[in-house]
Parts: sequence; C-alpha cells; structure tokens
Amino acid sequence: MALRFDYALRNLTRRPMRTALTAASSALVAALLVATVAFVRGLEQSFTRASQPDVVLLLARVSEGDLLRSSVDAGLAAVVQAAVPGVRVASDEIHLSSNVELEGHAGARAAMVRGVTPAAYLVHDAVSLSDGRLPGPGELLVGALAARQLNVPKDAVAIGARVRLEGAMHTVVGHFVAPGTAIEAEMWTPLEPLRGLARRSDSSVVFARIDPAIGSGPMQLFCDRRLDLELTLRSSEQYYADLAAYLAPIRALALALAAMVAAAAFFGGANTASAAVQDRLRELAALRAIGFGTLDLARSLAQEALLLGSVGALVGLWAARAFIEGGAIRLAMGAFTLQVDGVAIAVATFATLFLALLGTLPAVWRVARLPIAAALAEDS
Repeated sequence: MALRFDYALRNLTRRPMRTALTAASSALVAALLVATVAFVRGLEQSFTRASQPDVVLLLARVSEGDLLRSSVDAGLAAVVQAAVPGVRVASDEIHLSSNVELEGHAGARAAMVRGVTPAAYLVHDAVSLSDGRLPGPGELLVGALAARQLNVPKDAVAIGARVRLEGAMHTVVGHFVAPGTAIEAEMWTPLEPLRGLARRSDSSVVFARIDPAIGSGPMQLFCDRRLDLELTLRSSEQYYADLAAYLAPIRALALALAAMVAAAAFFGGANTASAAVQDRLRELAALRAIGFGTLDLARSLAQEALLLGSVGALVGLWAARAFIEGGAIRLAMGAFTLQVDGVAIAVATFATLFLALLGTLPAVWRVARLPIAAALAEDS
C-alpha cells in the first residue's frame, strides 16, 4: 500500500506561505548556481576559444609570457615569414595597456589597445567585423565588450565616437566580435601610427599561423639559432591555458561560493522539512498506525521536496536566463560574457533537486523513529 501522489500535492497547499518561501529559496539557489557556473565557464572559455592549434607566438624571452612586458624587433613578422618554412602568415602586434579619454565622458579609463597590421585579421580567426570598416591611421576598431571594460554606455564607443589615445584623437570606425573570448574587450588600431604615438621602436609579439603538416619545429629552430633576438616560442593553446591558470584563484572563489550556497540550501531545506514533520506528527503517526510504512512516508516527503524544488528551479532558471544571459564581467585585462548554456542549466537543475531531496533526510530519519503511541497522544 502506497500513498497517492495527490496526498503530497495537497500537503503543499495546506501551508501556502511556507510552500511559497521554500519554492522561492529553491529558485534563489538555482539562479545563484546558474550564475556561478556561467561565470566559471565564461572565464575558462574566454581563453580556450581564443586559442588556435595552428597559431604560435614569438615573445621576448624575459617577458615570462606577458604580452604587455614583451618586446621583439619591429618587422620580425616579415623576417619570420621569409626565413621559416611552413609559416602561412605572421602578424606583428603591439599590445598596450593605455589610458583613454572618451568624448563626453570625464576622466581617463584603462583600455586594452592592440596595434595590428592587415595580417592580424588572417591570423585571429575568432575576430570578425560586425559593422563599420577596418581602421586606418587615427581610427579605431572596437570590440563588442570594450564598452563594458571601460564602464561606459555602448553609445560612447559607437561609430563616429571620438577617443583620445596616447595624446591623439581617434575616431571609431567599426566594431568587431570574437564570441566567447577576452579579445572582444580590446580596441584595435593600425600598428605603425600606434608605434609612433607610444614612442616605441619595437613590437610586443608576433602571432604566426603555421602549416599543421610541418608543425612548429622550424619555428623553434629559428628561435634557437637567432640568439641575438632572444625569443621564446609558445603555442597559442599553451599561452591561453597559462592565462586561464593565472585566474584559477578567481575560479576557486566562485566554486567556494557555490559550495556555500549549496550548504545553506541543504540546512534550510532540512530545517523546513523537519518543521513540516513536527507540525504533522499526529497525522504521520496515524498513517503509520493504519499500515503505511516508513518508506511510504519517506516517498511522500521526497515527492513534496521534488515538487517544490522543480518549481523553484524553473523560476530560478527563468530569472537567470532573463537577467544573466549575455551579461559581461569586467576584469583588469578585459571582459567576458556570461553564457547560460546547457551545462549551466543542467548543473543548476540537478543540484537544486538533489539538495531538495537531501534536505528531507533528517525528516525521514525522524519519521522512521516516530513513536506512534506517543505521537498520537500529543495535543494538536
């Protein structure tokens, strides 16, 4: 003999305020878990999506992998393309952390600026022009997340907007997208004018696309032979993996927050389930007396918890999709988007339902040890 499902459903309607508050707590848990998973995945994918298996980087040996500290000879890309077999295209670039001033917005703002040649658009597959055109001297191509990185409205970097960079006014002539990567937080401008404005006679790095059939062996040999250039070779995958590892403490903090939310949800759910059992001691004892076993009552409590958890999870996922999807997080070196994808939804849903079930265990234990005669004799 088993309790019918509508018994659990009716019990939820008997105390509407408690039911509503419990469902709201489940919704909050689901929304927070979605946000946390979206943050962690966005942080990881902002670098992994930028990596390309057939692209390598040439950096200064003393830079320790930091593009902002790296300094290589100007025009190194042309030398590499001519001297190294298997190099399809090479891009000389300057990576600069600069303070920019936007017309109509007071104060200087930190921006990531990249000086590029036309070869850069052939090397970086993730980048595509979304509107406008490629920049010439005194012009800028702005990434989709640059406004978020600068903490200004999007119209501040709209086409035609004026930006003071390294003491010279520049005009925004286009926008680019590089979905899911930190590149979207950058501003791109022609290399040689930026070199002059920054008073640099060097470049920061050379990105080179190589023939996969030949591999990076010839490029490594070039670095080993040209000791005067003091170069180090890094694969694109290795470089972006190192960047992701550098941000591991931030990821760990986000996961710790998720664990704290889960713990709070468990204790809250356990307390609610125990309170519900306390309010229904005589009723549960009567059910035990007429032949329903502990397993039947435990199944009914689990059904109540799953119903509330499911409703809460749906509300929380809807709220997360409405308010989190497409949002951007700003970091010192750029920004990345939050994606409420299938993984985030699955993790949040499973965790919310699992915590709802887990929270019933203390109540089930109490029901299992329920002294029937004493419970029936209690005053209601």
